[in-house]
Amino acid sequence: MVLGAFFLSCFGCYETLRHDGNLFSCLLLFYIPIALSSVLLSLTSTAILSIGVILVSLFNLTTVNAPAWILITFIIGISLNYYYWYRWTHEKEKREFHFQKSMDEVEINTNDTRAELVKVKTAYQANQIKIHRYTALNELARSLAMTFKTQDVVVLLIETISKTFMAPGGVYSLLLFDSSIGKALHAVRYSVDTEMDVRLNRERLNPAEAFNAWVVAQGKPLVISDATNDFRFQSAPPASGVSSLVSAPLMAGNEILGLIRMESFFSGAFRQEDARLLSNFADLGTVALEHVALYRQTIELAITDGLTGLYVQRYYKERVRDEVYRAIEHNLPLCLMMIDVDNFKSYNDRYGHLVGDRVLKVVAQVLKETVRTVDLVARYGGEEFSVLLLKTPSMGAKTVAERIRQKVADQDILAGQQSTHITVSIGVTELSQDFKTVETFIDSADQALYRAKAEGKNCVRLSKIGGENA
Repeated sequence: MVLGAFFLSCFGCYETLRHDGNLFSCLLLFYIPIALSSVLLSLTSTAILSIGVILVSLFNLTTVNAPAWILITFIIGISLNYYYWYRWTHEKEKREFHFQKSMDEVEINTNDTRAELVKVKTAYQANQIKIHRYTALNELARSLAMTFKTQDVVVLLIETISKTFMAPGGVYSLLLFDSSIGKALHAVRYSVDTEMDVRLNRERLNPAEAFNAWVVAQGKPLVISDATNDFRFQSAPPASGVSSLVSAPLMAGNEILGLIRMESFFSGAFRQEDARLLSNFADLGTVALEHVALYRQTIELAITDGLTGLYVQRYYKERVRDEVYRAIEHNLPLCLMMIDVDNFKSYNDRYGHLVGDRVLKVVAQVLKETVRTVDLVARYGGEEFSVLLLKTPSMGAKTVAERIRQKVADQDILAGQQSTHITVSIGVTELSQDFKTVETFIDSADQALYRAKAEGKNCVRLSKIGGENA
């Protein structure tokens, strides 16, 4: 279209001027291709076409012998057109330069803003993880404060740690030590690959295993990103399936109660900050275990005798009442014996209270060694003891009583450099329908004990109610 208009304008200018036509028509035809080229083509193409039109028009004007003023006017018009075209082109380049510069600045600012947003998002996610973890730590502290059993503390610790860290392929373990014997106790292991009732299980772990031994020896957390390349354990055989690991000890002062261990078969599953947080969990676990131990000691002090370690009378009577109800409900035999140290007052006065305490400890030890662990043994008061034999008829109870009597009589008790002996009298009664209350059941054994005392001591007697005379 532009080329067609160019040739038409050239031809029109030539014919118009050759026949002395109107200058306006000539100039109008001159500007038609310039306008079209400016609209449809680039500025460079417009300049080339404009130069072509100018040359053709000048040639036409000179060949038709046009007046000088027409030629001058045409040249002035062409000069002004070129001037404005040049100015407009230059301004356009400046505008394009500034526009491009502004766009570059906008792009740079956009990229900076995007980078800042990524940083903010990353920081937000990291803060959310920290909030989640320390919230779990706070909730664990509250839960542990209301926990009074070692098993509950262990399970609560392991479950909270696993849900907090959620390491890929993670296995979470708690290894406890028995400080009294210096041996490893059971450990709880938790793996996300099994069901809840299976994944919480007790099994013995080896405290001498390289990683565990390091934590025990150093008493500080251990972090391993790649177990195969850790120089500290090059000489030790790697644990099966362990690629990365973090472990923290449960320290009570200078004593190590155990350790918490998280492991994964993926390398780089744990970082240094995981060790710091795990140490916080371990500290909470240590406090909770000490709290449980203190609670257990308090309960034991409340229900056991400080000298002999046997149950005290108040707690023993409560347990007797429970077992009586159970025996009646299930129609089970139940026997109770009352045991008294013969001539204990005179023995105590002769050899002193320290030797007297030794006598009571010896009798208590004989009772604990002779009866079953399910049976109840109590220091009933002073030098008097009581034993409740579960699921035992009177003849079986009499056999046990005779064994106790004989063992006590065979004991050598040192009083200074002198070896002494003691004896006990025992009354035995069996539960029957004749007893209306628990007190009458206990009193029946007391009556049998009085008979044994009256009939020469150092003997066993069955009650007349609920058993044979003996």
